[in-house]
Amino acid sequence: MAGLSVPIIILSGFVAVASAFDLYSRRIPNPLLVAGLLVAVAWNAASGGWGGFTESFAGFWIGLALMLPGWLLRFTGGGDVKLVAVVGAFVGASTVVYAFALSMIVAAVFAVASSTYAWLLRGAAAPTMRYWVMINNLLLTGRWAYIRPNADEAVGRRFPLAPAIALGSVGAAVWFS
Repeated sequence: MAGLSVPIIILSGFVAVASAFDLYSRRIPNPLLVAGLLVAVAWNAASGGWGGFTESFAGFWIGLALMLPGWLLRFTGGGDVKLVAVVGAFVGASTVVYAFALSMIVAAVFAVASSTYAWLLRGAAAPTMRYWVMINNLLLTGRWAYIRPNADEAVGRRFPLAPAIALGSVGAAVWFS
């Protein structure tokens, strides 16, 4: 996309504010997302003309499409879906897939660390019994049956995804832009 430093600084500030909201309230306000989308599209259109506008527009829809299955399966919240879509508008169609992939890798590391912390240091239940039942069912019946984690289980606790999206998005913008 156009220029390297200013768009990345703007993106960094935007995802930092979104992360702060997500960490504090577990919500990302829609006015923040709309403002981010308007800034992203305006910046890309001003710096890249019609091509910048279409790249921003395509990035938005690709980001939305990448996160939508997770939302439909209730793995992510709606704010996270909209956040990746706005990130797509910032970085464009050519980089949003990398931003998404890197964000999911960071999220997986956060999830393992958070679950391990909850299990070892805070006394949350380990998921081993639930996993054993799922594997046993698969071996005996040949069919996969997913059992949702209990609220007291280490992996049953939700964590804010915006910080992972922030790190992955800025990393991808720096690396691939």
